[in-house]
Amino acid sequence: MAESLNLPGVGAGIPVRDAKNPIFAAGLSLLFPGLGQVYNGQTGKGILVLLGVLAGLLVMLIPGVAVWLFGVYDAYATARRMNTGTISFREMRWISVVLFMIVWTIGVLVFLALLAFAAFAAFTAAL
Repeated sequence: MAESLNLPGVGAGIPVRDAKNPIFAAGLSLLFPGLGQVYNGQTGKGILVLLGVLAGLLVMLIPGVAVWLFGVYDAYATARRMNTGTISFREMRWISVVLFMIVWTIGVLVFLALLAFAAFAAFTAAL
């Protein structure tokens, strides 16, 4: 991906990079909370968004949805800012995507297990 322009008079030696697609980043974050941030090269922020969504959904529905929507907006806005040069461009790494999806899967499974445990406890306590 990081090639250099070697055309005479046209910024010789400047690395060429692909532009981020803001709509794609937002869509990834909408489908998998935090994945849009990983696409933007911000793996740590993506994991925080994922944990925030899961924790918010466990506490109440509204905080989880609010963090989720913030993640979608942040992925879109960050991709746009990277394209305009407002913030530094970060490359996406496939290993980060794979590791994030593993963390995402484990997080969702733990979330579902805790939800099932809470439902079981609620129904057995009433008896």
